[in-house]
Amino acid sequence: MSRALDKDVKEALKHGDHRAVFDEISGALTNSSAELLEIEMLGMSHVFDPSTTLLQDHNAIAVPKLRLVQAFIVARQIIIAYLQGKKDGSDDVILRATAVILLMDPEYLTAANIRKRLLQNKMHNGDDVTTSLKSEKHLVDSLLTSRLHRHTKSPTLWSHRRWLMDQFKTQGLGITAEEDIKKIITVSGERHPRNYYAWCHARYLANALLTEYPAQEEGLSRTIAVVKQWSFAHHDDISGWQFLMFLLQKHQMDTQPTFTKTLQLAESFKWRNESVWYFLRYIFAASTCLTDDDREEFTRIRTALWETAAEDSQDRHTLDAVQTWLSQQG
Repeated sequence: MSRALDKDVKEALKHGDHRAVFDEISGALTNSSAELLEIEMLGMSHVFDPSTTLLQDHNAIAVPKLRLVQAFIVARQIIIAYLQGKKDGSDDVILRATAVILLMDPEYLTAANIRKRLLQNKMHNGDDVTTSLKSEKHLVDSLLTSRLHRHTKSPTLWSHRRWLMDQFKTQGLGITAEEDIKKIITVSGERHPRNYYAWCHARYLANALLTEYPAQEEGLSRTIAVVKQWSFAHHDDISGWQFLMFLLQKHQMDTQPTFTKTLQLAESFKWRNESVWYFLRYIFAASTCLTDDDREEFTRIRTALWETAAEDSQDRHTLDAVQTWLSQQG
C-alpha cells in the first residue's frame, strides 16, 4: 500500500471522528483469537458508508486506506506524547497505538521498540508475561502473513519476531519451530516471492528446533517434506531451494530421494530455470549420498533438456552454466 495521500483523502481527513476510528481499528488488531488475522487494505475504489470503519468477517479484516490514515493520526499523537513523558493512557492504549502504526508503516522502528520496552518492563517487574508474549506473536504473525506487500518482507517485523522468539525461550515457553515454518514462513514466502528475510528467519527456527530437540529427526524430516513441496510448487523461487539445501545438510538421509524427485519433475515439466538447477548441481557436487545411477540420470536429463532448449535462450545458458560449474569442481 502506498503511503502517498491523494487530494480526496486529504480533504476527507478534515472531517470525521478520528478517535472513534482509531478505537475500532486498534481493537480489531489487538483482539486475540485462535486464528491469525487476514488483513487487507482497500483503496478508494471501494466506496463505504460514512459510518463504516472496517469490514470484518471472523478473522478477515479489510481496512479502507482513509480509515487507516485517520487511525494513524491518533496513534502517532499517542506515541509522541508517550515519548515526551506525557503518557496518554495505559500500556494497553500504547500497544494499540503501535499496532496501528505498524499496520500503516511496518518499518516504523520506534513503534516496534516501544512494544519491546513494554514487554521488557513486565518481565523486569516479575509479571506473568505468557499471555502478553502470545498476543504479541499473534499480531506480528498476522502482519507477516496477511496480503500486505511491504509487511511480509519487512526487516523490522522479522527482526522483532526473532527478538520475540528469544523472549519465548527466556521465559521457558519454547518455540513451535516446525509449525511456524509451515504456517508462517511458507505463507509469507508465497505472499512475497524471494522473501530473503522470511527464509533467514526459517534458518533461525530450524536451528532452534535442533537445539531444543537434538534427536528430533522426525520433526526435521517433516519440515523437509513441507519445504520440498513448497519448492516444487514455487520452482522458480531460489529462496525455498536454498533453505531446502540448508535442511538437507542437517538431515542427509532425505537428500537422495529429494534429489531424485526433483530430477523427475524437472524432466516432466521441462524445468530449465536457474533456481532448480542451482539446487540440483549443488546436491550433485556436495552430496555423498548419491549413487552412480543418480549421477548418470542427472547428466542424461540435463543433456536432454539442453538439446530441446531454444538456441541462445536463457534456459540453454543456464544448463551450460551447470556443466561448466561442475567441470570446474573437478
